[in-house]
Amino acid sequence: MRVRWIASLSLIVGVCGSAWAQQPCPGLQIRNAEGNYIVPGSLGNIPYSGNLAMDAYVQQGRRDAPVMVVIHGGGWTSGSRAAHVGQLLELVTRAGYHWFSLDYRAAGVAKYHDSLTDIRAALAFIRCHASDLGIEPNRLVLLGEDSGANLAALLAAERPAGVIGVVLIGGFYNLSRATQSHGVRDDELAKATTRAGRGMPRTLVVHGGADSDAPAADAVRYCSRVNDAGGKCEFFEESGASHRVENWWPSQWQYKDALVKWLNDLSPDSSRETAFRKGAVQKDIVYDTSSQLRLDAYVPSSRTTVPAVIIVHGGGWEAGDKVTYVTPLFEPLARAGLAWFSIDYRLTPAFRNEDQIDDVRKAIRFVRQEHARFNIDPKQIVIVGESASGQLVLQAAVDDSDLAGIISFYGVYDFHAMVNDASPRSLLVRLFRREVLDDESRALLRRYSPLHTARREMPPVLLVNGTGERLWEQALAFEQRLRAIGARHALIALEDAPHGLENWEGHPKWTVYKERVVSWIRGVVR
Repeated sequence: MRVRWIASLSLIVGVCGSAWAQQPCPGLQIRNAEGNYIVPGSLGNIPYSGNLAMDAYVQQGRRDAPVMVVIHGGGWTSGSRAAHVGQLLELVTRAGYHWFSLDYRAAGVAKYHDSLTDIRAALAFIRCHASDLGIEPNRLVLLGEDSGANLAALLAAERPAGVIGVVLIGGFYNLSRATQSHGVRDDELAKATTRAGRGMPRTLVVHGGADSDAPAADAVRYCSRVNDAGGKCEFFEESGASHRVENWWPSQWQYKDALVKWLNDLSPDSSRETAFRKGAVQKDIVYDTSSQLRLDAYVPSSRTTVPAVIIVHGGGWEAGDKVTYVTPLFEPLARAGLAWFSIDYRLTPAFRNEDQIDDVRKAIRFVRQEHARFNIDPKQIVIVGESASGQLVLQAAVDDSDLAGIISFYGVYDFHAMVNDASPRSLLVRLFRREVLDDESRALLRRYSPLHTARREMPPVLLVNGTGERLWEQALAFEQRLRAIGARHALIALEDAPHGLENWEGHPKWTVYKERVVSWIRGVVR
């Protein structure tokens, strides 16, 4: 059988008959026919070991293409198969490769061996079902980012069966320097420190040149150790880039071409660029022709119109795209029967804050104008922002009486309190191109701060914030302001949660926000 042939994605495939399988493998059960809501045509929620699951994408008619096994980061403590890796999944799909994105136990660096056990089980599961899925079991490539790169490297040193390559992006190579490792004994760190083994698969190391969490020099030394042990390691430095690949600016995306070239060199006979297939998610819809701005859309099957949610990613006004940071929102909104639209917008430094706010307004107008096309109720639209885009959506929507609601995750509400100078990296310069912090600049900062622009008549507002991050105080101040002016609002506080909902993945005490947010949306759109 092949993926194209699955008449019902709830099909359970039985025991593998491959000669190399030492024992029966778990049945192949695809529990979500709509995939992972990032790449259309993907296969969603495939259990592979206990409660752990993976998502998958199989290229049609491409059995010989390499298989990317994607291992998310999250500092050994958080993340999920849909978090941190959205851009990477899009990249390898377009490049023509199969992929599997994994969940695994992430209980801290001291328990890295549990994570490795899970990844080994995932590899065995993939190889066992290679014939069923229409892939080649001996053409696996491990792709890890952040702490996932550490795990991928440790596993590659074991020379696992079927693995022909490993890609490490923004990894940790000296754990004594990793901020996430505080409180872990030195002997535990030594065991988990990335090591190079003899006969390792071909390796590509991609690293940010301005990574302060894991210096590029550590990555260079690791690559040298691989070569010294008889392997073949290539190093690519993204100049000026920070630690997390999802935080790299569009001007720092040269690594994508380097990665695809490396993959094509690894398998020159099977490389071929492909387009996205049709699926639950509609990709790259142009919503502003003048700037060629695009959005992804999910529209549930319904005989009646449905409410819609417009999602605006964060990224400090300078990074990210429509599959960065916000991907954990996609599935709960879809499962609730809500349409959603995740948008790109123009980024600094090429564009200013007012341009970005205008882009958000254009997206709102587009979704309203195309309501019949998407089978949505134009009067039942909620807009969502997170971090930097919390400020954007509140500024764009404060006077929009036709919106049903505004949701801001750990947003920035008061520029005036955050700007102390006009240094090159200050928000004053980056967002407003002002080079002097004078009275006029301070007035400008207030004019673009939701704390100062909020109105009693604005649509209902939901604030979602962790108490363990620096923007918690801004959330409290903004909530107090909303209360003072009599604006309709609610606050969801997640105890000790850090910044970034992708960092809440894997923590049930924090991911409860999903059902609470959906419930709030249902309350404002009814």
